[in-house]
Parts: sequence; C-alpha cells; structure tokens
Amino acid sequence: MDKRLLEIEARKEEIRALMDSKAEIDLDAIETELRTLDTEAVEIRKKQAIAESLNKQPMKTESRKEEIKLENILESIEYRKAFMAHIVEGKAMPEEFRTVAMSADNGAVIPQVVLNKIIEKLDESGKILPLVTRVAYPTGVAIPTSSVKPTAAWIDEAASPDTQDKKTAKIMFGAFTLACEVGVSFKTRIQSLSAFETVIVNNIVGAMTCAVENAIINGVGTASPKGILKETVPAKRQVKLSAALGYKDIVAIVKAIPSMYKDGAVLVMNESTFMDFEGITDTAGQPVAKVNYGLDAEPVRFLFGKRVVTTDFVPSLDEAAPGAVVAFAVQMDKYVLNTTYEMDMRQYDNDQNRNRMYQSFMVCDGKLADTNGLVLISKASA
Repeated sequence: MDKRLLEIEARKEEIRALMDSKAEIDLDAIETELRTLDTEAVEIRKKQAIAESLNKQPMKTESRKEEIKLENILESIEYRKAFMAHIVEGKAMPEEFRTVAMSADNGAVIPQVVLNKIIEKLDESGKILPLVTRVAYPTGVAIPTSSVKPTAAWIDEAASPDTQDKKTAKIMFGAFTLACEVGVSFKTRIQSLSAFETVIVNNIVGAMTCAVENAIINGVGTASPKGILKETVPAKRQVKLSAALGYKDIVAIVKAIPSMYKDGAVLVMNESTFMDFEGITDTAGQPVAKVNYGLDAEPVRFLFGKRVVTTDFVPSLDEAAPGAVVAFAVQMDKYVLNTTYEMDMRQYDNDQNRNRMYQSFMVCDGKLADTNGLVLISKASA
C-alpha cells in the first residue's frame, strides 16, 4: 500500500481512539479532517488505478521501429548515394529504397541531410535589413527634412543680423503589400519528411527578406519602397571607376563622401566587386582591402577603414553594363523602413484539394531620409 495511505489509515485509528475516550473534542474539526483524509485517499487510489492500467497496455514498439528504420534509411550514406545516382545519372532507385518514393512524378525522396544543405544555400540574405532604421507608424506618416542650414555672420556694431528662413520639406510613407504563398499537394504532404514543413517556412521567410532587401536597394518607389540606387545625387558625389581598377579609385570614393557623413558610412557592393578591390595594393605593395575572420563568423571587410557590406542585389563589375552603378557609400541608418504590418506566416488547408498552403504577408514602405551622404559608384564607360 502507498505510504501516504498507511498514514491516513493510522490517523483514522487515532481519531477512533479519541472518540472512544472521555476527553472533550471538537466534533466539527474532526468531521472536517475526516472529509479531507477521505478525499486525499480517493485521489491516491485513482492515480494508482490509472498507472496500473497503463502498465497493462502493450507498447507499440513495432510501428516505432518501422519509423526509426525509415528515418535511418533516408539519412544513410547508401540512400544518399543511390539518390545522387538517380538524379545525376538517371539510374533507377534500388528495390529496397523504392518504398519511400513520393509519387509517380517524384522518383525519390530528397534525403534529409541534402534537404538541410538546400536550406543553407538559399538562406543567405539578411545583411542589409539589420543596418536600416526600422519604424512602425501608421500609413501616411511624414518625416520633416531640410536642406538649408542657417549661417552665422560677423556684423558691424549696432547692425542687425539678416533674418534667415528655415524651410522644410517632408518624406511621406505609403503602404505596399509584399506577399508569398507556397502550396504543397496532399499526396506530397502526407508522405514528406519531417523537415519538409520547416524547409517551406524558411524558404518563404528567406524570399520575403530578399524582396525587402532588394527593394531597399533597387525599389522603384511606386509599387514597392524606393531604393537607394533610385536617388539622384550631384556630380561631386558620383564616382566613375577606371577601366583598370587601381589605388586612385578607392581614394576617389572615400574623398567623395562628405566629411560630416564619413562617420558610420559603409560601402555596399557585390562580393565579386570587393574581390576586385582586394587585389589592389598601395605604393608599398600592401593590400588596401582588409578582411577580419572570426571563429564561425561572417568575415568583416574594409576598404580604407570603411566597412564593406556585400550583397547580390548590386551587380558585379564583371556583369554590369558600362556606366552602371556597381557600388555605393551611405550611412545605412539613414534609410527608414516603415512597417505598417509586420511579416507574418499563415498556414491553412485548401478544402477542395486538401493542399497545404503556406502564406506570408507584409505591408511596408521605405525611403532614404537623408541623401546628402550618398555616393554612387559606377563602372567605367565603354
């Protein structure tokens, strides 16, 4: 018997002895205590009955063994080699692996290990978004701006200073909707691997992030946020690279950044373009580009002390047309991304065909609030 049950029975015996004695007792208190002891005893016996019932049920070990066996098959070296031969050389899947085929149109399930590698390959965005200023105001918010600064002047005795007007403009934010939806067929869904749903979600989030970052750089400003490269800058902040890239080109870039905007300014370019700059040396033969490598960290790149952020949303020197912009310098926090509706993720089933739908929406707008520090760098003309 349970130890607590023994204690309860012992206490009841004490109460019986107390009732038989001639001592004065509080009957109400005795009655309350007995009820409490009986309730506790009932709960203990109920738990014991449930535990005994569970112990008598047979364990479904065979079905679990089959699940483990299937998982081991999909992650085994043999299956991955057979899958590679099936895709690359067109060989038929071996008999022992055919039971995991998804459908007539899909000859083999992608091994889970390979699938995770696909996630790593696709999910390489997110370098630009953390650098911009994120706000969340209702649609129609305006940011006051001004390109006029008052100036001080020396005046003669008893003379009055000239009154200067401080004129302001404003930047208005709209609301543009970004959406992504992926459908998975019923047959594929019920036979897919455990990681399949995670892959879909990660791919959608990656696609949404890529779209936002592309808009920050190249957006037209009508159906999407206005991109940095769509801004117009004066000739003194436009740098045209030499046909044979050299040390003087980097000097020209850094020189074009206004002094008051140099602090915190970054250079944004394609990684391939940075590799072209990385090969440049100074007069002493020392490379002008610096790369700091940390343990398991993204390399940090510098040109003349200015941090370089690489992205595929700016064309490389090799691919860009003559005269096209291949890089720019700017304080990235001057770009304001106003998110009216934060990126979400919704999952639902299509009632007609039972396909599983994964859908993501986001409503935002963005603009470069201060263009006075922007420098556009273009490829040499033909």
